[in-house]
Amino acid sequence: MKSLLLLTCAVLFVALVTAGCTTQTPTPVPTSVPTTPATVATTPPLTDPTLTGTWIYKGAMFAGGTPVISNTQSVTATFNNDGTVTGFSGCNNYNGGYTLGGKTTEFGKTITIGPLASTKMYCADTSNFETQYLKIFQDTITYSPNNDTMILRTSHGDQISYNKG
Repeated sequence: MKSLLLLTCAVLFVALVTAGCTTQTPTPVPTSVPTTPATVATTPPLTDPTLTGTWIYKGAMFAGGTPVISNTQSVTATFNNDGTVTGFSGCNNYNGGYTLGGKTTEFGKTITIGPLASTKMYCADTSNFETQYLKIFQDTITYSPNNDTMILRTSHGDQISYNKG
């Protein structure tokens, strides 16, 4: 009986060792191949010669026809060739980026301005104007240059007009 038990254990041991020594061949996993050709993204133009340069604030209007009153005539916006914009908003200097959309609508060429950063001085006589100006400026979605004038418009119909500096 002891020999039968010993023989059974030896057979089981050999079976386990043999099973552990075999290697399994991995089954290859199929990889998918794209069926559509790659598309090259087109980027809108970075600059527009009719936009670049310094523009001097002429006036602004809210959509309801309410004019935005300025206590200063030195408000500027300078659009640079590298996609940056700088300017003076009546009390503070500001800067940021802009991106041209590359499309033309009935209100002008598409543009996105901002986000903007500005200095943090407080000027009591221009603070309300400056807040309104920078809001309209950053909400701009189109610009329409015409010779030495330009109008920036928001989706709500607010607008800022400039003369070429």
